[in-house]
Amino acid sequence: MPAIVGPIFIRRVVDDSAAFFGDVFAISPKCTDSSGGGAGTFQTGDYGLIHNDINKTTFTDADVMDGSQSLNL
Repeated sequence: MPAIVGPIFIRRVVDDSAAFFGDVFAISPKCTDSSGGGAGTFQTGDYGLIHNDINKTTFTDADVMDGSQSLNL
């Protein structure tokens, strides 16, 4: 189905990212990854101001495999 997409601002697309506009039939990632970040790590925007006086991040990944990519072509 066609779509009218408004203004778009993409700062960076790296090797493992995906950017889609309009309809997407299937998304099949070619890699799996886990990310852990502290308070304010994944904030987006042009002018972010984040105050984190006291914080602690503990990232524990107990499983052996996060996801399967064997059937993704």
